[in-house]
Amino acid sequence: MTKPITKEELWSKVQAEFFTKLGRVTFSTYIEPLKPLTLGDTSLTLAVPSDMAQDIIDQWDSEYSMDFVQFAMSIADGFIKPDLQVAEAKPTTIPTFSDNLSFTRESDLNPDFTFEKFVIGSGNENAYAVARAVADEPGQVYNPYLIYGGVGLGKTHLMQAIGNAYAVSTPSAHIKYATAEDFLNDFTESLRAGDGATAAFKQEYRSVDLLLVDDIQFWSGKEKVQEEFFNTFNVLTKNGKQIVMTSDKLPTEIVDLQTRLTSRFEAGIMMDIQKPDLPTRVAILQNLSESDGLDIPNDVLELIAEKIDSNVRSLEGAFHKFEASLRYMNKPATKETAQQILGDLNINQGFKITVERIQQVVADYYMQTIDDLKSSSRKKDLVTARHVAMYLTRTLTNESLPDIGRSFGGRDHSSVLHATTKITEKSESDSRTKEMLDALTDEIKHGK
Repeated sequence: MTKPITKEELWSKVQAEFFTKLGRVTFSTYIEPLKPLTLGDTSLTLAVPSDMAQDIIDQWDSEYSMDFVQFAMSIADGFIKPDLQVAEAKPTTIPTFSDNLSFTRESDLNPDFTFEKFVIGSGNENAYAVARAVADEPGQVYNPYLIYGGVGLGKTHLMQAIGNAYAVSTPSAHIKYATAEDFLNDFTESLRAGDGATAAFKQEYRSVDLLLVDDIQFWSGKEKVQEEFFNTFNVLTKNGKQIVMTSDKLPTEIVDLQTRLTSRFEAGIMMDIQKPDLPTRVAILQNLSESDGLDIPNDVLELIAEKIDSNVRSLEGAFHKFEASLRYMNKPATKETAQQILGDLNINQGFKITVERIQQVVADYYMQTIDDLKSSSRKKDLVTARHVAMYLTRTLTNESLPDIGRSFGGRDHSSVLHATTKITEKSESDSRTKEMLDALTDEIKHGK
């Protein structure tokens, strides 16, 4: 080293370089906690907090040591390597004010969300099987596990069933359930409250045996929280802890989700849940009827199941309205009563939403044919019509991207994703496009 410089000066300038390269969140996790101890001719000794030592040292060994050498050479005109030493643990605790932070309180699982109460059918049997395997051996197989699918299909139920089963088999396990919005709010709160709160946040989410995160699509475009979850993800998986997530779509379909996150998710397993078929819907209603102590004829349950085929949540809502009529209005458990309830919910009105109906409505609007939509033609008006039809199919049905592609002339899933993204962006920026989509949606559901 030819240029005189103190350990504090060198470390301060190196920190500035790391901050520029890594960003605030990663910097605060892996760089800021280190303190300079001694500066020798060829090394700078840095103290690493004992509670984060293994994670930080691993990151430095794999990513940051070479960066340090390069930064130090440009600053001090000589070769200086980092020497990380674990600092002695201090007998201090997180400040008592952290007790008032929302994320330090328990996040209870819903006791009704168990495997026993989850009705298995053709649309969810694979997701259920993987969930069972994860509950039996958390952190050992299928880590991370992502369950994706439309609204109200049982994703949260299945995810929490893993947590409830693990809690029974391992009472000492630390299980954390949070929505993606909870994680964001907790992270934001910790930054606002200061260093002690930040440490409490990291301790809360990184010391668990099982982390359950609902609706990760909420993080779309939120770069800072994605960085924080990336770091949390790395700590947990490195320590053999299980992560389970849900989303309404595949990670690759989530707009502005960091590639490094999607690659981490893809390293585990992803299973979709489709809307339940008729036998599954009937079985769900039978379970509800039995658990509530009701004797409802099977043909009545079948009628309700036939009319409501969108998702489990809508099915359960209709059943509870039907149940209320039986219990509190002394209505008989007949098809007539069921028809009345369905009529009140406007279930009997409108059309069954299928790919074919969407294609027909869109084709008529653009004065094209369904065959035109499926063709390879690249005429501007036809391409627009095709994109709109794909978008509406994606938003109004539970068809997967590959299935939608096959319905439109054998196109691949990337073509469908491109179409839906393009129409989504246009509807957000152009009010006329949004009005047109709303009008087409209404016609698809209810007719002209």
